[in-house]
Amino acid sequence: MKSLMTVTGIILLICVMITGLYAPKSTAAPSEKSFLSEISAEEQPSTVNEDKYRLSVYENKVAAFENGKDYPIYISDVYLSTLPETDRELLKKGIYAPDRRALNRLIEDYCS
Repeated sequence: MKSLMTVTGIILLICVMITGLYAPKSTAAPSEKSFLSEISAEEQPSTVNEDKYRLSVYENKVAAFENGKDYPIYISDVYLSTLPETDRELLKKGIYAPDRRALNRLIEDYCS
């Protein structure tokens, strides 16, 4: 019985040592600075090359464009003057969307 407990203890000790070798080096929680930098990187607008569509303004109306094109693929009935100032400024700069689904959500947000 005594030898069984000794062998079990040795096996347990070896398991703890092996686990320590494969454990991550730092188990501390991420710092606030790194967390905030991750958030700010996610919140930054995508570059023009990454996105396929842009919601912007055409003839004073909200319109959707394929990125890099000057003529819209969709022109809404919503005049820019009917929107709040912050929305107008964003649309003048262009709001980019990576795919058609994201573009449709933007159109719904600004045109309904």
